[in-house]
Amino acid sequence: LIEKYKPKYGHETGYTIILGIIFSLILYAIEGDSLADTFQFKQGLFFNIFLPPIIFNSGFNMQKKMFFRNLGNVSMFGLVVTLLCFCIYSAASIAVINMGPMMTNYFALNSGLTIPGEENPQVIDITVMQMLLFTALLCSSDVVAAVSIVDYTQQPKLYSCIFGEGVVNDIVSIILFN
Repeated sequence: LIEKYKPKYGHETGYTIILGIIFSLILYAIEGDSLADTFQFKQGLFFNIFLPPIIFNSGFNMQKKMFFRNLGNVSMFGLVVTLLCFCIYSAASIAVINMGPMMTNYFALNSGLTIPGEENPQVIDITVMQMLLFTALLCSSDVVAAVSIVDYTQQPKLYSCIFGEGVVNDIVSIILFN
C-alpha cells in the first residue's frame, strides 16, 4: 500500500519502520513477555533459512546486462575494497589488542578524572578471533539508502555499480564472518 499510494511526507522505509514499531507494541501489549523466547534471534535460522532467499532475490531482480557490463567496478568495490577494509580494520584492531589491556573507561584511567558511576575501570578481555568477527561485521556496508536515491532509468551505470557492490560486499562479509 505504501509503495502504491506514495506518501506525501517522508520515505516508504520510514513508514514501514513505524508500522513495525506499532505492530510490536500491540503484540507486546496483548502477549507481554510470554513471546520473548519465540522472537529470540536464532543465528542458524537466519543464515540458513532467511538470508539465502534475500540474496537470491537481489541477484534475480538485478539488471544483469548492466551488472556484467560493470563487473570490473563492482568486483573492485565489492570484493577488493571489502577485503582491503577487513585487512586494515583487523591489523589496527590486533595492534590495539597487543598494546595492552583495554579498559571500559580509558579516559578516567589516564587523566585521573572519573565519570560518576565508573570509578573503577574494568579490563575488557577480547580475543583476536572475536575482534576479527567484529571487523568482518564492520566491513559490510549498507547501500539501501544510496540505491533508493539513485534512479535506474536516469543513471543505470551508477545504479548497477552501487547495487552490485552492495550485494558482493554483503556476500564477502558473510563469508569472512563465517
